[in-house]
Amino acid sequence: MFVRSLTLLCCLLLNAVAIAEPARIAIIIDDLGNSLELGQQAVELPGRLTYSILPQLPYSADIALRAHGQGKEVMLHLPMQAGDGRALGPGGLYQTMSREDFTRELQANLETVPHVVGVNNHMGSLLTQHIEPMRWLMQDLRCVGNLYFVDSRTDVRTVARELARESGLANAQRDVFLDNDPEPDAVRAQLRRLIDKAKRRGSAIAIGHPYPQTLAVLAEQLPRLAEQGIELVPVSDLVEQRRNTQSWHACSSPLQTAAKNSKP
Repeated sequence: MFVRSLTLLCCLLLNAVAIAEPARIAIIIDDLGNSLELGQQAVELPGRLTYSILPQLPYSADIALRAHGQGKEVMLHLPMQAGDGRALGPGGLYQTMSREDFTRELQANLETVPHVVGVNNHMGSLLTQHIEPMRWLMQDLRCVGNLYFVDSRTDVRTVARELARESGLANAQRDVFLDNDPEPDAVRAQLRRLIDKAKRRGSAIAIGHPYPQTLAVLAEQLPRLAEQGIELVPVSDLVEQRRNTQSWHACSSPLQTAAKNSKP
């Protein structure tokens, strides 16, 4: 009788601990690199946010170094071809590229953003629908240092995460956009939606942008997460670590050749 009671008590205690564990969220701030002032404001936000920085822009390296210096995670915000033909800015990847040009441009992008540990797509509503360039991308990311990939899901027809899984690359996807409507009340509502998703599922990932309104709402709300039972973590804590043991095991991209041939 005593043993059964003790076992029941232990089970109840374990359940209580599990229930008390906070839900986890990750928040990626995208589109950094054009404005040093907004980049600094974003990096100064409290908590373990993740910063996704556009390549080959005036302040790309500076913001990455500032974020890394504060112990925060840095991603490459990789420009990919959009369905509506919008200009991508420097470093864009296009469906018409050869395999070698694709890899060379990716390499050039990575060289302008130090301390990158992961990648997500900037735009990409067209490119992420196509299997071949997404397979190239995942192969290159694995070869360059086994970076993780987060699908921003700019189009529901994306195959990017499927190809990341096929390659054995650590991966995740965006659950909520915080500021498609950048009005403060709308951003607060999206943040509540993110928290609700995390509480239901255990974790969730949001993407926001360095709009003044978004930064102000985050400065206001991030210190209140703990009292809501929410833990803010880097994206790397939430990526799916599944490895496909049947995928290629050696580096199968022209990355090393591209690196040797690229300009300093």
